[in-house]
Amino acid sequence: MDTSNIIEPSRLTNMQEMEVHVNGPNGANRLFIYSGMAEVELCGGMPHPRWSLEVVCFELGRKYDCDNGEDVLNIVATASMAGGRTDGVASFAGWQIFGSAGELDTESCRVRMNIAAGARDTQAFLEQISFHINVLAKVNE
Repeated sequence: MDTSNIIEPSRLTNMQEMEVHVNGPNGANRLFIYSGMAEVELCGGMPHPRWSLEVVCFELGRKYDCDNGEDVLNIVATASMAGGRTDGVASFAGWQIFGSAGELDTESCRVRMNIAAGARDTQAFLEQISFHINVLAKVNE
């Protein structure tokens, strides 16, 4: 594998958000559900045909009031390939989502999605990644 590169998507599309009132566990009173598509252009690695490895990172959802007791208790994130293409002859083309994780960025107090993704073959491009993230939180009423 190539060494990791951190990139941002060119844009987020088909964004959907839901806020659900919950009663626990651990003092949680909200479940935020986010889904959408991240548009990227990830190309296979060099030398040919090596897998590339990119980490796609972006923030989403509300800003939490971290200084006044709001707390993110748990984050569950998933991602999957939604679109790819080949340019020219791609003898060893491949696309993969290696993993995904969500975390609270302590500086911005927003949830950050991290998706490890890649392509194989210099003529193979990963263009779209779909994602879904659940955030269990305690927010001030």
